[in-house]
Amino acid sequence: MSDYSLNIPSPGFDAAGVRACLADQLEPPAAEPQLAAYLACYNLSDLAERADYAIGRLELAGTELVVQRFFQPVCAKGTVLLVHGYMDHAGLTRPLLERLFQQGWNLVIYDLPGHGLSAGEPHDVDDFFRYTDQLAALVRQLRAELSHPLSLVGHSTGGAIILTLLLRETGLTSAELNRPVLLAPLVRPTQWRSIRFKYRWLSPWLKRVKRFYQTNSHDPEFLRFIQSGDPLQHAWISVGWVGAMLTWINWVEGHSPSAWRPLVLQGSEDTTVEWRHNLGVLKALFPQGEQRVIEEARHHLINEADPWRSEVFDQLQAFLEAEIKTPGTF
Repeated sequence: MSDYSLNIPSPGFDAAGVRACLADQLEPPAAEPQLAAYLACYNLSDLAERADYAIGRLELAGTELVVQRFFQPVCAKGTVLLVHGYMDHAGLTRPLLERLFQQGWNLVIYDLPGHGLSAGEPHDVDDFFRYTDQLAALVRQLRAELSHPLSLVGHSTGGAIILTLLLRETGLTSAELNRPVLLAPLVRPTQWRSIRFKYRWLSPWLKRVKRFYQTNSHDPEFLRFIQSGDPLQHAWISVGWVGAMLTWINWVEGHSPSAWRPLVLQGSEDTTVEWRHNLGVLKALFPQGEQRVIEEARHHLINEADPWRSEVFDQLQAFLEAEIKTPGTF
């Protein structure tokens, strides 16, 4: 079975319609056709039925974001909070959600502003640190109801958000947060110098540029779904987002080292980010962290084809299990 529903004539939902039927807090949803269509589109219906499922609109650092939780009906090993990448959304994390839920973890996932079901201009942000403020606000707001240990897992821009949180949010300690996992994290994108040059010349006149889809997975069905089947995709990239990213790159590459010890999983055929350069930056930022390269894997590790996805998930699962046994370290 495909991870996503292909060739749906009409998805039966849109982001605004789903948001309109949600409460302003996390709670089990009413039987709403638009939400049911959303869950069906991303093959999340069965997982939502098996889980203690809740969804809602939460005000986080001044923006209304849609947050979902998939909790175990009984005792959980802990909680994993997932942060998706740029131009992705919560629905596209289903393969990892399913794997972690089967292994006994509680799950929390949210859509970044302008992504998925959340409010905001599509694919836009005026300040990268706003992403981190939202994640920190979510952790604080849900802290009391999350099963510990809490593990943060971020893909691409989601990884960048988490590593920024580690560098900025000094109130977080290893007593409440396990070692995070960064999947193909963004530091510099591919062709960074060209992007910077074009931004300097074109940003005064352009607000957005056309999106070009990359071959970021070996899974052809996933690539087809992203390009022609996913109703929550947008055809444009915000120029403002590019500017915010460039400002953030300057900040993160000049930051002092941290005692946190994240695990970085990175594919060797990633053409979305400058991964070799990025691993060097991450080693300087987190000297005690761990880095593992998945040979021949592309950028979208959550939606890679087998055997790459299985290798990523196996390593992630083993790492999370080991963290249960060795708490109290960064």
